[in-house]
Amino acid sequence: MDIIITHTNTDFDGFASMVACTKLYPGAKMVFPGKLNKNVKEFYSLHKDSFDVMELSKINPEKIKRLIIVDTSSSKRLGSLGPLLSNENIQVIIYDHHPVNEELMPHIKGVFAQVGATVTILVEAMKEREIKITPFEATVLALGIYEDTGSLTYPSTTVRDVNAVSYLLQQGAKLSLVGEYISKPLNQGQRELLNKLMDNIEHLKVNNWNIAITTAYFDDFIGGIGEITKKLGNIDNVDAIFSVVYMVDRVHVVGRSLKTEVSILECIQKLGGNGHKMAAAVTIKGKSVDEVVNLLKENLHLLPSPLLARDIMTKPVKTIPSTVTIEEANRLMLRYGHTGFPVVEEGKLVGIISRRDVDKAIHHKLGHSPVKGFMSRNIVKVKENTSISEIQRALIQKDIGRVPVVDDNDNIIGIITRTDILKLIHGEELPRWHKPLYSPGEYNVAQINGNLTNLINSRLPKKVQGLLLLIGQKAQKEGYKAYAIGGFVRDLLLGVENLDIDIVVEENAISFAEKLVKYIGGNLKTYPNFGTATLTLKDGSKIDFATARMEFYPFPAALPEVEETTIKHDLYRRDFTINTLGFKLNSPVFGDFLDFFNGKKDLEDGIIRVLYNLSFVEDPTRILRAIRFEARYGFKIEEQTLAFMENAINNNMLEEVKVGRMADELKLMLSEKTGLTSFKRAMDLGIIDKIFGEIEDKDRLLKEMETVNNLMEICQVKGISIDEPFLVYLRVILSHCREHIRIKFLKGMNLEKNLYDDLMYFFEEYKGALEKLRNPKFYSPSELVEILGDFSHDSLIPLTAISGSNLVKRRVFLYLEELSKVSIETKGEDLLELGFKPGPIFSEIMENLRKEKLDGNISNKEEEIIWVKSHYLPKLKDGVMTDERY
Repeated sequence: MDIIITHTNTDFDGFASMVACTKLYPGAKMVFPGKLNKNVKEFYSLHKDSFDVMELSKINPEKIKRLIIVDTSSSKRLGSLGPLLSNENIQVIIYDHHPVNEELMPHIKGVFAQVGATVTILVEAMKEREIKITPFEATVLALGIYEDTGSLTYPSTTVRDVNAVSYLLQQGAKLSLVGEYISKPLNQGQRELLNKLMDNIEHLKVNNWNIAITTAYFDDFIGGIGEITKKLGNIDNVDAIFSVVYMVDRVHVVGRSLKTEVSILECIQKLGGNGHKMAAAVTIKGKSVDEVVNLLKENLHLLPSPLLARDIMTKPVKTIPSTVTIEEANRLMLRYGHTGFPVVEEGKLVGIISRRDVDKAIHHKLGHSPVKGFMSRNIVKVKENTSISEIQRALIQKDIGRVPVVDDNDNIIGIITRTDILKLIHGEELPRWHKPLYSPGEYNVAQINGNLTNLINSRLPKKVQGLLLLIGQKAQKEGYKAYAIGGFVRDLLLGVENLDIDIVVEENAISFAEKLVKYIGGNLKTYPNFGTATLTLKDGSKIDFATARMEFYPFPAALPEVEETTIKHDLYRRDFTINTLGFKLNSPVFGDFLDFFNGKKDLEDGIIRVLYNLSFVEDPTRILRAIRFEARYGFKIEEQTLAFMENAINNNMLEEVKVGRMADELKLMLSEKTGLTSFKRAMDLGIIDKIFGEIEDKDRLLKEMETVNNLMEICQVKGISIDEPFLVYLRVILSHCREHIRIKFLKGMNLEKNLYDDLMYFFEEYKGALEKLRNPKFYSPSELVEILGDFSHDSLIPLTAISGSNLVKRRVFLYLEELSKVSIETKGEDLLELGFKPGPIFSEIMENLRKEKLDGNISNKEEEIIWVKSHYLPKLKDGVMTDERY
């Protein structure tokens, strides 16, 4: 008899690998050596008729001829079947993608590969042998790969995994079914576990990494600890996190790394577990949670040390005295090819002079002046043991080109430039004992030869391909020239999904759109003043049409005046070169690529660049757009573009923009995943001060914004709805502003009355509410509702963030999760039946009933009626209360 087994607590990779082996070894029986994890159990219970699985109790070890083991090589993870691994009378074959900890015995044949999932190895074998599989089998195998590679996003994912998925999709794998089991929301038990882990988190600094250890106790088994741990790590913004959870009769330790350079595997292996560099786990019997935590802490020193400043700094450092003139500094920069120098006085670092500083001084004919009058004195400096990740953050957040490295006496001993960091990121000139910290980039810009047709066919849905062809055919027939342009084309080249299609038409876009809608159907809305139209198709998707136009700005920050022109002039008015890309739609030249301004080169280089020097003066909102794109794509604003931005900021161009437009740009910025990164950048550039007046405590504001972001993630996990996320952030920002600025901004947004009133109520009442909530005195549930009940959910998140208090957080979430949902069953008609006449007494009774229910004094309608009878009926006469208060 041949049997196929995998590890206990079987996941989809183990399960799918077993299924794959039934195809490679016909006649072999699948056997589960232990429990299945929750998702696999749900899937298997629904589809068990599709699989031939033998019960463990029916296995006779003496009859086993061949044992096929998948997704583990450890006998400890095979349950009661573990001893079979050492039985030399059984032929053992292992397929696994985990590292092997010990030498295999002679009778064991191992097939190992460093891929993201074991299934990948088996899919390759089936493909090589041309073994046919059904669409359902292909879906099961895809589940295994998607789960173990994080839907092809984990760093352990390889090209082999991607190719395996591609093959399975060709065989009919259904991603809709995969999504149902891979992206499942947390259930009640998992949410409780997440909450407990949140409450018990401990932060440690180990080898310059931010490490979290958290604990929890559960009587019952809760599945999905790994996903919960990773989610908590992302919420808490740490480099690595370990969850130590006691469940049933054992302690489960799950580690997750949030940075590719932080390998947690060795720490877990010391506890007897295994896994990958970024995801590992172990189950321990006979020890308490505290004992396991102590063992874990003893092994945290095994975490790898990060690359430090001393490893890459340049030394000795060329410095100049503070008395050197600007002209001499300029000559030295040309001679040595430097873009800046550290400035010293008596050997001590006192400033940095940059090429930009020198150029400005020379422009103002101040070349004879000493550099000390123009150098930057706010020096960001580091020690030789500062980690490279910290230095990189400093360069980005402070937007500086270099950081000096100093000793304990503030003597300069080295320097690290932006170029040094870039070389490190891209793997050039590395110290041989270190590997690159980062991959070259997330995006691989498509290589094209003048025409995008192949790219369109490979990256766009068939429906969109057909639509673009129809538009091109209609334009050709009617005598128009049509082009797809902008962000749609940019993201097509990057391989980023974006189906917001913008079409530019030479001549008249509205007349063309009117002809097109008769041809393909849909609903057309036109805007004659702007020469634009929006076509809404029957499926709800939209296409925007615009007449090719030139824009003239009568004064800075004004809305443009337009006139018709050619496609090249139209693209020249765009904000950045990466958004000037396009392709022709007319049928004879369909797909011909347009790149008048080297946008593709900037896309490949990861650069945000404006097309002309007054771009930010004419439209200052482009400043916010630049930092939004910079953060979204991980690009860098080009140096000259940054200088134009700073000039527009310093000349108060942002103050010319109407509040409504500014709010729209801020909303777009903060709605992105990288919104907080953009906000920090905007603050460092002085943009936030220009929009909202000077913010006194910027660090506190940033911390509150980060807290809001974390709280909204918690709300999402807990199923608490947030109506307007942007207005949640805005409440925090405006809480740092003077009242007249706050009111001016809110009025300028032209909000609906209910939103405006809600915001104004927040600013009028939040300080008083916080004073009460911070008080450690006991509040009954009804008293908490009295404090919080008039605030919207959107107001309670910023209220919590501003408080900076765990006590306030607990009270607010008690209200959001439980108290706000308490309602009474008694209705007005019930009071009428009791003899009450309609009036203010109805509201009073209802309010008091809810208070009693909140405080646990009553629990159902029967008790509510009894309470009303005992408290109000004795004072009722002819339907009216006799008490003088009524």
